Amino acid sequence: MGKIAFFEDKNFQGQSHECSTDCPDLRSCFGCCNSIRMESGCWVLYKHPNYTGNQYILSSGEYPDQQHHHLDSIKSCRSIKNVYGKSWKIPFYERPNFDGQSLELTEDMKSIQEKWLRREVQSCKVLEGSWIFFEHPNFCGRQYLLEKGEYRHHSEWGALKPTVGSIKIIIEL
Repeated sequence: MGKIAFFEDKNFQGQSHECSTDCPDLRSCFGCCNSIRMESGCWVLYKHPNYTGNQYILSSGEYPDQQHHHLDSIKSCRSIKNVYGKSWKIPFYERPNFDGQSLELTEDMKSIQEKWLRREVQSCKVLEGSWIFFEHPNFCGRQYLLEKGEYRHHSEWGALKPTVGSIKIIIEL
């Protein structure tokens, strides 16, 4: 498990709240978040309680000014598992329920269209590791965490549409 601290003011000032376990509702812990210090682990932060809404995936480090990252209204967080492995594997498919053409990745891809003729991923299976799907190429746009398991439809990883521009492995160094 990792450890994360949220601060109400920039540069780690003001009231703070530490988490070392998943927290489905941070609303009673602080009013707003303007800086974050992550001592260990990788975390996914959510815009709404109960792990819903836009996702923001962060690894160990200091984030002194969250206004820049649009994370001032974080409402829930959880630790990401499977970030200490030595191998990563994710096959994804052109249609729901693992149907149609597929492509298997074992490394980051800055632009999905380098090897995949479309920008849509309808389903996937995370066989090893944890991954981030980004809405746009070059690891930009909305982020979606995919941990080990099967995702029969893009809505199961939280996406409203199946658009994927780039894919990145989550690694804790």
